[in-house]
Amino acid sequence: MGNVPRFVKSADSSSEGDTKGQCAADASTGSPIYAVPNDLIPTILQHLSAADLCHVASCCRWLRILANQDSLWRPLCQSRGWEHYGTTTDLAKIASYGPSKQATGATRSGHYSVTFQNDRIVTDDNTAGLTSTCRWKDVYMRAYHLDRNWATNHSHECKIKFNYYSRPDFFVDGDLLAIHNGFSEVRVYDIRKQTRLCVIPCENSANSIKLKDGVLVVPFRDGRAHAFDARTGKTLQKIKGNWVYGQMLLFFDGEVVIIIPRDDNYLRNYVERLRDIYVWSVKDGKPQCILTLDPADRVNKFYGVDYRDKMVAAVYDDDYIRVWDARSGQCLHKLTCPGEMSKVQLGDNVIVGFGTKGDMCVISIWSQDTGECQKVIHVDQPYAYNEEIVNNLIILDCRTKYGDRHTRSAYAFNLRGELVTEEMRRTLVKVNGNGSKLLFHLPNDPVEGSRETWKGVIFNATPNGLVRLFDVGSAKIVWMDEIRMILYDDDKHRIIIHNYW
Repeated sequence: MGNVPRFVKSADSSSEGDTKGQCAADASTGSPIYAVPNDLIPTILQHLSAADLCHVASCCRWLRILANQDSLWRPLCQSRGWEHYGTTTDLAKIASYGPSKQATGATRSGHYSVTFQNDRIVTDDNTAGLTSTCRWKDVYMRAYHLDRNWATNHSHECKIKFNYYSRPDFFVDGDLLAIHNGFSEVRVYDIRKQTRLCVIPCENSANSIKLKDGVLVVPFRDGRAHAFDARTGKTLQKIKGNWVYGQMLLFFDGEVVIIIPRDDNYLRNYVERLRDIYVWSVKDGKPQCILTLDPADRVNKFYGVDYRDKMVAAVYDDDYIRVWDARSGQCLHKLTCPGEMSKVQLGDNVIVGFGTKGDMCVISIWSQDTGECQKVIHVDQPYAYNEEIVNNLIILDCRTKYGDRHTRSAYAFNLRGELVTEEMRRTLVKVNGNGSKLLFHLPNDPVEGSRETWKGVIFNATPNGLVRLFDVGSAKIVWMDEIRMILYDDDKHRIIIHNYW
C-alpha cells in the first residue's frame, strides 16, 4: 500500500446491494480479511496508516464504514501534530482564501488547487446514501491538504498598501489584521476583503497591544488599558491598571487580560506591586483576581512569565517557579528552578523550566496536574540561548563559544524530553504569530573570497521534529500562523500576504 493517502470514494457510487455482492464475491475468492473475526477488525485497523485506511475503504462499503471511525483518525491527527486543526484552528470553519489566479512558490502546477475541495467530504445529504465522513477523518483530510500547500509553497497571494515610513508591528486574528505604528494609531484591515475597517487612536500607548477574538486591547502609559471592537473601533471596556511608566507584560486570550508590571524603571515605592500579577475580565473591565505571593517570601521581581489556557507561570528572584489558576487566583505549584536566571514556558499539560547550572543548560519538565517532575534534560552549556515551545516541541537555540569562534545549534525535544532534532548552524528568529511554523537563518553555501551570508528558511514543528519547508531568502517576514505568512515590503510600503488555505 502506498504512503500517500488518496481520499477517494471508489466504492461510493455502488448501491448497497452491489456492495454486499462485491464483498461476498471477495469472500469467495479467499480474501484473508473475511476470515478475521469481526471484533478483531477494528483492532487491526488501529495499526494502519492513513494511506492504508483509504485503501481499505475503497474496497467495499462494509470496510468503508469500518475505516471511517473517529477512534482511528484522531490518533493519526495526533501523530502528525494536527489535532488542533479540529479544535483551536478548526479548518472546517475557515473558508478558503481562493480561488487564486496563480499558485505561488517554487513548485507550480496547473493541476493542483490551493483551495481544498469540499466535495471530498461526504455529508449527510449525499445522494448515494453513504455514511458521512467522520469528524476526525475530515480534520485529517483538511490538515493534509494544508500541510501539502506549505510543503510545496502553494498559496493565494494578496497585497495591502499603507503609508507608514517605519516598520510597524503586525497582529492577526482570523481575517483581522491590526497594524500598529508604535506611536499614535492602530489600523485594522479585513484580510479577506483587503479593505480597511477602522483606525483606532492610541497616543501614548505602551506598545504591547493584543488582538484576539475580534477584541483589541491597548495599554496606555498612564496605567489604563482599553478594549476595542477591532472591526468598528468602538470602545468596549476601560481597565484601570497599575503599572508604572508603561512598563508591563500583557497577555490576552479573548476573555481575560493578564497584566504584569515590570521594574524596568525601578522605583522603591513599587516593590510590592512588582510582586503581583493582575487578572482582569474584558467583559466588564473589572479585576477578576490578583495572583499574589506569600508575604513571607523574600521576592522583589520576576525573571520570566508565561500564560496559556487560564494558567500563569512566573519565575521570581527567589529561584522558584510559581503556577496559578488565573480564574481562581489559587497558587497550584511552587517548583524549584532548574538553574540560575531561569525561564519558564507552558506547553500542553506541562510546565517547562529553563536555567543554567555549572557548565550545563538544564531543562525541567513538570506535569501541570500534579507538579511532578517528569524529565530533566542537560545540554552542553551555551553562553546564550533562546527557548520556545511550538506545537508541543521544545526548541532550544544555543550559542556556544569555542575560543574566538561561535557555534549555533538548534535542539528540538518533544514533551517527553526526547531529542528529536539536532541541527548545527541554525539561528532561530522570533516572528510574531502563532502556530507551528518557524523562521531560521541558515548560512548560504560559502563562496571563496566572500563574506558569509545567510538566508531565511521556514521550518515546520512536528511531533517528530523540525521539518524544512522552503527558503525565503532575505524576505522580511513579520507574521506566521497556521494558514498564512505575511511579508513586509518597506520599499513599496506594503505587505504581501500568502494564504495557504
